[in-house]
Amino acid sequence: MTLSVGAIYQMTVIRKTDIGYMLHLGQDEVFLHFNESLHQELNAGDLVEAFLYFDNKGRIAATLRKPLITLGEKAWLEVTDVVPSLGVFLDMGIQKGVLLSIDDLPSNPLAWPRPGDQLFISLKLKGKLVAKLVHRSSQDQKEGLELKQSIDAYVQTLGTEGVNLLTEEGHWIFVHKSMIKHELRLGEKVNVKVTYLSEKGYTGSLMEQKETARFSDAEIIMDYIDHQGDLPLTADSTPEEIQNYFEMSRKAFKRALGLLYRERKIIFEDGTTKKVKP
Repeated sequence: MTLSVGAIYQMTVIRKTDIGYMLHLGQDEVFLHFNESLHQELNAGDLVEAFLYFDNKGRIAATLRKPLITLGEKAWLEVTDVVPSLGVFLDMGIQKGVLLSIDDLPSNPLAWPRPGDQLFISLKLKGKLVAKLVHRSSQDQKEGLELKQSIDAYVQTLGTEGVNLLTEEGHWIFVHKSMIKHELRLGEKVNVKVTYLSEKGYTGSLMEQKETARFSDAEIIMDYIDHQGDLPLTADSTPEEIQNYFEMSRKAFKRALGLLYRERKIIFEDGTTKKVKP
């Protein structure tokens, strides 16, 4: 049997040393320091539940402290320290923290999590035990939220079009950049209003004032035209046609088009909405 760092094993105490105990399983022996024994007095032949990790010198060591996460699991961990040259460390329930590498963090340090922030992570073994951010996937969609309700969530991923939030109960909520009132950082706790549910999941808003909605809707429409080209919709389009492109009502869509038209940013030609060329 090959022992794996990041897992819990039932091991046998085989002897006591000057600074700890030697544990045994199969052909392997692992050292358990007195500081990691929960101050228990152990004897040869005792069975213990030990979690294996790499100590500060890169050696495999054991602890009787119960970790908050093991290999193959996902869990919420709290950020405890930020080291600009390395990344951020998270509390995994044992004395040694686990690193979320600088390679997995935004290039802008202001978007890094701060001590006390929460991240949903998994563990990976790549020469050492490291943390990896859990990303949204189609298998992770969980329903149960009510539209228009407000709920606490954490910033889990940052993207060019917006952010993905995750609640402690496991609900993913996407917030478009036009619905964000200030720059966010990973792990930040926010209160989000759930606005829509589609096949892709929940959409939310971090905007406080309802009257700003038409400006946000206008930004969404212009963002589409800037990146995708002419929009095959007009004020005469049906609610179903609008829903195929945007998560907004026909009334909100027409209101946003009216704003853009008055600002001379768009024109209507042959059933399409086009950007006015400079």
